[in-house]
Amino acid sequence: MSQMYNLSTREIEQQIANYALQFDTLKDDEIEWRYQPPPFVATFVAFIEEHRRVPTQVEFVEHYVAQNRTALNAEFLRKWTRAEHAQKKRALLARVAHAYPSFVRDLYFCALLREQGLHVEYDPTQDVEEGVDLVVTHAGRRVQLHLFLASTRARQGRAKKNRRHHFAGEHLDIVLQPDECKSVGAFWLPTLTHVQMVKLFLGDG
Repeated sequence: MSQMYNLSTREIEQQIANYALQFDTLKDDEIEWRYQPPPFVATFVAFIEEHRRVPTQVEFVEHYVAQNRTALNAEFLRKWTRAEHAQKKRALLARVAHAYPSFVRDLYFCALLREQGLHVEYDPTQDVEEGVDLVVTHAGRRVQLHLFLASTRARQGRAKKNRRHHFAGEHLDIVLQPDECKSVGAFWLPTLTHVQMVKLFLGDG
């Protein structure tokens, strides 16, 4: 990915094959939908740059807390009473953990698109500020991709980004249906079917 150490699809698959995914069932609407913490994706990028591999889910959450401890502590003290801190922290960590697989999918799709001959870029700043996952450039066109699972939670998240951002230019939603995905360990990953969607949109299918 641009501004990130490049891993191949084979390397990513080998690394994540035995990674566990665990999700806390705690739901806190304020943390989930209204609170804007320091961006998660910056931690994902930083870990890969430093370690030249995909973090586990636990490593990702721990790295996020370590990177943002000062800012998070200040925010928690400003926004909530000390009695609320434990529950708010648990809810935030749950949100970080839930975000993790989407970053793995973005990374994998970027590698897959490149391996199929497409020019693709990823800019963490653009992801945070504009809600764009990947950008494909082809024959003078610049298409911004949004990759997400066909799940209620993912669609809610996509709708939230749509409300938060004003999108310009060409955009393409890539909705991952489970029966179209590749299962690697605990992960559902995009496939050549999704690459073909991009190529057809570009008129290159």
